Amino acid sequence: MQVTLTFFTHATGWHKPLPDIDSPQTLVLVFSEPDNQQYQQVFDTLQEKYAHSIIAGCSTVAGIFNEHLIDNGLVVGIIHFHSSYLALATAELHYLEDSYLAGRAIANDLNAPDLKGIMIFSDGLNTQGNELINGAASVINQQKVTIVGGLASDKMQFERTWVLFNGQATSHRAIGIGFYGEKLVFASHAQDGFKPFGPERMITRADNNVLYEIDGHPALELYKEYLGEHAHNLPATALHFPLAIWNEAKDHYVVRTIVSIDETDNSLKFIADIPVGYHTQLMYGSFDNLLDGAELAARNLAKRLPPQQPVLALTISCSGRKLVMADDTDQELEATLENLPAGSQQLGFYSFGELAPIAEGGQCGLHNETMTLTVLYEGS
Repeated sequence: MQVTLTFFTHATGWHKPLPDIDSPQTLVLVFSEPDNQQYQQVFDTLQEKYAHSIIAGCSTVAGIFNEHLIDNGLVVGIIHFHSSYLALATAELHYLEDSYLAGRAIANDLNAPDLKGIMIFSDGLNTQGNELINGAASVINQQKVTIVGGLASDKMQFERTWVLFNGQATSHRAIGIGFYGEKLVFASHAQDGFKPFGPERMITRADNNVLYEIDGHPALELYKEYLGEHAHNLPATALHFPLAIWNEAKDHYVVRTIVSIDETDNSLKFIADIPVGYHTQLMYGSFDNLLDGAELAARNLAKRLPPQQPVLALTISCSGRKLVMADDTDQELEATLENLPAGSQQLGFYSFGELAPIAEGGQCGLHNETMTLTVLYEGS
């Protein structure tokens, strides 16, 4: 597997020249700041140079280039597989309710006996992430196939996100890349670093990504009660106090990040959808907690890899983590790269929702404020 990572800014141009490795076995991943119009010429260049390759990507608040953040340009990874092959599928999202059918359509198009993994990128403002996953899971055997990916983000204005399809930045769309081959290793791990506290409670009323009631009580009132002195600076402090959404077996949870509050109806609005009938619990996280989570994600994944095997890590972290970690965000990228085998490279983006298995070898889940790592390499 041949990997070239580079980035482009208008001030400096290309960090590294684009390699001449166009082929049907080449994948070009592009993660760009949201103002796509200023990069259309770059998209056109990639489309022309890699006419036979699969080109995919999405908008993001910041791209990941090894241990660096790129928030005023785009990052590009050109990956040529020697023995593995690829396929691309797409589905439109006219309405949020289309998410399940979109996930199912992508999975149907990519499903095959030697499928190892599916990587999905989707419009971050027009996708019900859980339903997108459920649609794909209705087709795919997740004991054999790993589903990963992320929802596109913008610079926290929540105005427009997009995926790159046929060289164009396109909203209301999801894309999926299928990875196939006996020698391909496709493994993923997710870790947040937050600490649950307080009693578990039931989500009793919610609509998509708006939570109205917990245990039959107004959600905002209950949330303020637990935050105490921290409640006066909402919603800013909410990034440090997300909710854990527990699965039915109570052995795993996913994180949900609050992005705004509504005093008129005492509701909480989240980046991702909130499932009614599930148990929830308040969480707390500091910079050190989140950094520990990033390190643990890489260490746990590295245990499953040959010690001397360099890998490509697709790293998808949350835009909420970036806000919490602020100017020190690159430290979590240093932590992940340092804990992977020597010679590994890292590419990715900050999302409005991360798609990754909830546990090793388990079902894919929709995460927030979580570090997700997916490593790729071709074995001998």
